[in-house]
Amino acid sequence: MKKTPPLPVVPPPFPAPFLQRLHALIGQPVTLTSAPDHLQRARRAVLSQSGTFVGHRRYVRGDDLRRIDWAAYARTGELFTKQLEQEERRTAALLLDLSPSLLAGLVPRRLFMLRVAAILGGLALVQLDGLTVLAPGAGELAVRSFAGAQALPSLLAHLQALPIAAVTPADAVAMVLRRGIPGRVHWLSDFAVPKDVERPLHALRRRGASVTGWLPELAADREVPSSGYVRVVDPETGEELVVPIDASFAAELRHQLARLAAHQDRLFAQAGAPLIRWRVPALDDVSVSAWLPIVARCAR
Repeated sequence: MKKTPPLPVVPPPFPAPFLQRLHALIGQPVTLTSAPDHLQRARRAVLSQSGTFVGHRRYVRGDDLRRIDWAAYARTGELFTKQLEQEERRTAALLLDLSPSLLAGLVPRRLFMLRVAAILGGLALVQLDGLTVLAPGAGELAVRSFAGAQALPSLLAHLQALPIAAVTPADAVAMVLRRGIPGRVHWLSDFAVPKDVERPLHALRRRGASVTGWLPELAADREVPSSGYVRVVDPETGEELVVPIDASFAAELRHQLARLAAHQDRLFAQAGAPLIRWRVPALDDVSVSAWLPIVARCAR
């Protein structure tokens, strides 16, 4: 049996210099929004730990066990959780793609995704009532909630502990929909196969979710060498292919990259959701100016 080679190693995402800058970034005078209708409907019904009973829904792994209706279980043999309502809490959610495809790049794209998650999550902890991190495929780590600026170290530890997991966009969004829409959803991914994203994205929008896509853009996404060789490695199997580059190959590669970007942009535009592309800085560039554009985009 052929032994599967180890996956590429992702450098530590939160070195000390980045942590020092992170506090400056999340302290910037910008406003991170929750759902866009928050100011117009300050008392919308949402799930909570206390309030008026409004019904049941089937239990989903990760739900608070204190909300299970054991009387309903005795009657039906099935687990249900109680739905309650209270004044709306201003929350945000991070939906993280843990796919092996994010290990692509000389410096894996996943590293930059985790750093953006730390910035977005830190802003939510400082400015909003709560943050939910959704990491489909991460097992017991798939759902975690945080609240308050003091939870930042716990959030960073959680992000760094997340595994590599291959989960389709449809399954990822299905998990979000089962749990309800936790405020604004920040979907962090490479959206590598746009056709797989289309239906899940529209499903979120139909359910009233306010979605923002975040796509870390590597130099290889926009800069194609005109000569030499390109080495392509499958991060899941370790198989590699070395291809010589000539003028026609380079032109075709530029064409395919442009088509991919246009398809991704079109999908989000049709769903009425922004897709934020941002050019990642160098691995060791943890200056505030290098990451400030991420914070600035949160205020738009």
